[in-house]
Formats: sequence, structure tokens, C-alpha cells
Amino acid sequence: ESGDFLWNSGMFIFRTDIILNEMKSSLPDMFESILSLEKHLFSKDFNKELEDVYGQIKGISIDYGIMEKAENVYTIKSEFGWNDVGSWDEIYNINQKDENGNVMFGKAQALESKNSLVMSDAGFTALIGVEDLLVINTENGLLICKKSESQKVKEVVEYLKRKGLDNYL
Repeated sequence: ESGDFLWNSGMFIFRTDIILNEMKSSLPDMFESILSLEKHLFSKDFNKELEDVYGQIKGISIDYGIMEKAENVYTIKSEFGWNDVGSWDEIYNINQKDENGNVMFGKAQALESKNSLVMSDAGFTALIGVEDLLVINTENGLLICKKSESQKVKEVVEYLKRKGLDNYL
């Protein structure tokens, strides 16, 4: 209320060389792991190497791992628009819609369907005569729900974890 404080929203801007030096200093194991990927950058095995390296590095946020230890950090008072795309609703809201209000990614078609979000990277997905759906079709599984019920996806995630079906997450 006083205007004397700023809030860290977790958004950072930095030069690549500076953040890499900070990582080298604060998280040397992570730095070396990431550096090892350089030789694979444009090779056909890059995705496999990335998956291997990612599975071995320590899970830590940039806030705790680097920013809290860095000395050359500055805060700039800013006001700008922001959308947290952490939900299916926001993905729908921020993307271009067709004439029927549908947002379509991948191999998909909507016939006589309205206001739906389709993300299909496994096969072809068709909507016919439906409204307000969320359809996520991947090689690991298929999710279909009303857009208004999308927050309940957490319950499906919890179920998969309880049943030891983490490979579907």
C-alpha cells in the first residue's frame, strides 16, 4: 500500500552469458550437464540426450538455485499484460479462434462444433456437432471434458499417480 516495495513475479530477463556464469557458480553440476548437450545440438540424437540429461539434473527453480544467490540482480517496476497459461482455459483464451470459436492444434477438424479446444498430436481428431469441449489427444492418452470442468483434470492426475500410471502424465 505504501508503494515502497516491489513484488517478484518470477519473470527474469538476462543475457545468456550472465545467467550461464551464475549457473556455473551456483549450480555447477547442472551447468556441466547442460553444457554436455552442446555437442548434440543439431544431431538426430539430441532429444534422447536431452531426456537423459534432464532426468539426471537436480529439480530446483531458477529463483532458489540462482537468483537468490546472485549479486547483480536488479528490480524494475513494470506494468504489462500477462496471461498465466497454466490452465486449458487460458490456452483457449489466448489463441486465435476460427469462425465458430474453436482453437485447433494438430491434425483436427471441427464440423458444426463450437467453442472447443483441440490439441491433437496423435492421429486425427474430429469433432462433430459438439460445443464447449476440451479434447487433448496425445500418444499417451486422450482427454475429453467440458471446458467448464477443465480444473478437474487434477483429479485425473491424482488418480494416475495413485494407480502407479505416471507414464501417462
